[in-house]
Amino acid sequence: MTAMELRAAYERGELAPERVVKSYLDRVRVGTVYLEKTEDLAWPTPEGPLTGIPISVKDNFDQKGRVTAGGSVVLRERPPAAQDATAIARLKAAGAALLGRTNMTELAYSGLGLNPHFGTPENPNDPARVPGGSSSGAATSVRADLAVAAIGTDTGGSVRIPAAFQGLVGFKPTNGLIPTSGVLPLSPTLDTVGPITRDLEDAWLLLSVLAGWPLRPFPKAEGPYRLLLPQTVVTEDLDPEVELVLEAVVTRVMAAGHRVERAPVPEFLEILELYRQHGSLAEHEAYRLYRDLVERRGEAVDPRVASRVVRGGRWSEADRSRVRAAYERLPRRFWAKYGAYDAIITPTVPVRPPSIADLASDQAYFRTNARVLRNTMLFNFLQGPAVSLPASPMIGVMLAAPPGRDAALFAVARAVMAA
Repeated sequence: MTAMELRAAYERGELAPERVVKSYLDRVRVGTVYLEKTEDLAWPTPEGPLTGIPISVKDNFDQKGRVTAGGSVVLRERPPAAQDATAIARLKAAGAALLGRTNMTELAYSGLGLNPHFGTPENPNDPARVPGGSSSGAATSVRADLAVAAIGTDTGGSVRIPAAFQGLVGFKPTNGLIPTSGVLPLSPTLDTVGPITRDLEDAWLLLSVLAGWPLRPFPKAEGPYRLLLPQTVVTEDLDPEVELVLEAVVTRVMAAGHRVERAPVPEFLEILELYRQHGSLAEHEAYRLYRDLVERRGEAVDPRVASRVVRGGRWSEADRSRVRAAYERLPRRFWAKYGAYDAIITPTVPVRPPSIADLASDQAYFRTNARVLRNTMLFNFLQGPAVSLPASPMIGVMLAAPPGRDAALFAVARAVMAA
């Protein structure tokens, strides 16, 4: 059942929160999906919007008395957190039952979801394929019915990619909407907190709690809507199946009375060229955060993650300043130009989940990782909300909007899902 269905069943007296939570806890095992079973149940349960809703927590959120390891064996040596992350505190105040801490790509630094230390969470739709990352265990916990919903982080796509690869909803909020205090950082400028759920209604419920909003009805659709389907970068070099699904979605959305306009978006090329010449924000900030860790304990770090951290050292302070200045300037210009659209629609990821066996070489891994992150990372840079919707069991369609239009994006997303 979804969180909203559970809430209704609790209100009717058909189910008891304690029994439901216990049934989930009985299924949770420490392994590749859950790294730790926390049973942070907030009993006696406060009456709140998430009372008795079983939720999993990505391994990079502080929970008082628990070690925040970020999928790393080295960081497991840190002392336990002294207090809850803001997101965790808000979930607990709302009555959520936090079942355990889920596996992830080490330091959240990959879109594929592999972890050589603790194993890779299975993609329940196809165990031979990657689960998506970095919030790999978060998505698998929901898809495998080991949690009703999950919270993860999204710096370049780490909520939306695993949601797309596993047929779920993944929401990245406007940068800064949900506090990241108490979250293990990767790129403090780009890091966001977001939910992974089975449907939009649950995502809206969790967003409301995490953002500290008073609970309110799901945003009302006021379409027909006008959508932009860019012809630059995000729709190029697609897997045939992804292209087929995208065109089917667009056809149905238009048949429902909405407008979908196709046009070039040269600003996407501008962002990619900026990153190519001067490094990405994540490269600059991850290097500053973790170069000492890699220098001291590199042999105990996922070598592919360590390699990405080290590569961040090739950029100069002038490069960092150039990218930072563009981050302050370019999104404003972008949304001034395209903000008249109700949303931008793209494939979440240009490919279906890659086969794990095909990632054995470093060359294949890094090439595939870059391709998987290509579409989602653009909207982290552009700072606005973006949501991945399940268009097929392993292919997502993404909608994005200007900063601050999180609620309005949910209304558009519901109209697209209805179509």
